[in-house]
Amino acid sequence: MICYNFAMERGRNSRMRWAAFWLLLLFPFLAVPSLRADTIVLKNGRRIVVDSATEEGEKVFYEGEGGRVSIPKSLVERIEKGGPTPPRRSSAPASPAAPAVDEQVAKELSGQVRMPQTDAEGIVRNGAIDEERLQLLAGNAGKGDLERQNAVNAHLIAASFEARQRRFAPASRWAEEALRLSGRDLNALLLAADIDIVRQQYAEALEHLLVAQSVSADSPVVLTLLGYAYYYLEGAEKALRFWKRAQAIRPDAQLGQRILRAESEAQVEGRFDQAESRNFALSWEGTQVSTVFSREILNTLERQYQEVEAALDYWPREPIAILLYTNQQFADITRAPGWAGALNDGKIRVPVQGLTSMTPELARVLKHEMVHSFVHRLAEGRCPTWLNEGLAQLESGQNSSRFGPALARLFAESRQIPLSQLERGFLQFDSPKVALAYAESLAAAEMLRERYGVYQLAQLLKTLGQGRTPAEALKEVLRMSYEDLEAELAQSLATRYGR
Repeated sequence: MICYNFAMERGRNSRMRWAAFWLLLLFPFLAVPSLRADTIVLKNGRRIVVDSATEEGEKVFYEGEGGRVSIPKSLVERIEKGGPTPPRRSSAPASPAAPAVDEQVAKELSGQVRMPQTDAEGIVRNGAIDEERLQLLAGNAGKGDLERQNAVNAHLIAASFEARQRRFAPASRWAEEALRLSGRDLNALLLAADIDIVRQQYAEALEHLLVAQSVSADSPVVLTLLGYAYYYLEGAEKALRFWKRAQAIRPDAQLGQRILRAESEAQVEGRFDQAESRNFALSWEGTQVSTVFSREILNTLERQYQEVEAALDYWPREPIAILLYTNQQFADITRAPGWAGALNDGKIRVPVQGLTSMTPELARVLKHEMVHSFVHRLAEGRCPTWLNEGLAQLESGQNSSRFGPALARLFAESRQIPLSQLERGFLQFDSPKVALAYAESLAAAEMLRERYGVYQLAQLLKTLGQGRTPAEALKEVLRMSYEDLEAELAQSLATRYGR
């Protein structure tokens, strides 16, 4: 998302889409000599068998085929020393592509998402998942390898179908069920990780991908996805290690462009200082931002986090990355237009050149972008733009008083933009209509909060995250249609500001 001055945000709907690959052919098991090895047991119960694992500070390190690999210690339950090495699968490459985690990636991977060629078990019927059929197949999984693999594939068909509908919570459920049936199935691990990345659950994605790497260390898909997970967890420099290995194994023009952008980012951010708080990972250039200022920013962010958490009855699972740039760095890294005041592409990027302490405007920008991060994760990327932008403006301290009288007249004359046309972004509008779209969004969110309370707004987001369309969520949570919403908004504006 891009922010600019009058509304602090324009452009993308933070619709982080994804690309899932499918390879239903099983990799044959290869016999290997029996060796002694260490086993890293993750907190989710999965196990990674390595030659040797060591603990250093807040990370666990082990030697993989591509070099030294690190895992945050927070993901590790324990290390079991000296166990036997289990059979490994072939490291033959899998196919096709990595996931989209922002709009640019979505463009790169457009058309890559696809269902398997055949749904032999009839899992998808009349546009819905046949859960009884899935339960039956899962119940038969213990009868033999073929039955187990059939059940795994059926659950992956269900996960892929739901993800293509952008219903990521149920998609994740089916992918995890596939892993419960077969914890080292490469397709299940990668599809689960793909969905995790789209949901901005990067630590969970990394857990899946580290197991996948132990199954197929040289798969370009595994390496590419690892790059995405590390990009959001540890930065561009770590991501480049994996992306370059993937590119060397299987050259890809789109990944090549992503590598070039990451190299530019790593060159700048490699000089950055870093600090962490409970809910944020802050990076900045020390020559531009003092340690005192950075601490002030973190304190402001933590206070705002508590306010947004209370308002939405939700908290993200993972820390939010904040990067502070000079104006030129911001332009070079984000390629955002000159009017941009901030950008949220999974990381919150803000130019702060010339600032030496917190200002009301910077605090508003930070909170605005933070709300987008909360909303994206709570609504699973399905929030309509009008509600997303309305909430971000509202929770960052704005209200409709400045434009209320003019907006009331437009609604009284039925000259407003229908909210149903503001679901997918504002880029199709010229500047006056963009301003109107932001004003309507704020007024709608303000009215909903005043009349129905913050609980119902949070419930609306959760219902969207379960896969409902905006119209369906409005009907289910607030018992109203778009027409009802606009009529109520018109009445509210007229009462407050006149006609």
